[in-house]
Amino acid sequence: MKKVAGLQVTAGAVGLILIGTTYITLRNRKRNKLASNLLSQLSKSLNPDGKGLESETALDVKYVEKVFNSISGKIVVLKGSTATRYANEIHKAFKPWYLGGDLEENVYAVFRNLKDKVQVSQVAKAYQREHKLNLRDQLKDRFDKDEIKTVLGIISRLPKYRIV
Repeated sequence: MKKVAGLQVTAGAVGLILIGTTYITLRNRKRNKLASNLLSQLSKSLNPDGKGLESETALDVKYVEKVFNSISGKIVVLKGSTATRYANEIHKAFKPWYLGGDLEENVYAVFRNLKDKVQVSQVAKAYQREHKLNLRDQLKDRFDKDEIKTVLGIISRLPKYRIV
């Protein structure tokens, strides 16, 4: 009888510990999610340049398709090999600090060679295809806010597309 009562008390204690642990885990997940949302909102308000990259539609890899779907005429686009070459030039400009760091002017030169936002999107798509990285995220990671402003300034002067 004592063994059965002891087992019941032990099972009850284990059950209470399991329920308590589950409750605490769920509460902490909810708190972490709230804290993450708060930090992301603070980051957006404190770092408007990162938000600027996010809002720049030309760096979206699907921008080309969106323009094709909305425009009935023929649009000027880059050859696939040209877009890939530009993407590789940008990638080569991102060097580790011990090799001299990033070559920002080379990245600016690529963006200055592009004639419209469709071409920027094509290069972003080629960059993702070739290097398995999002160009927008790479710029955000590698460039400081002044360099991001320069890139955004170059892109903002470009027309959305050009018709043949």
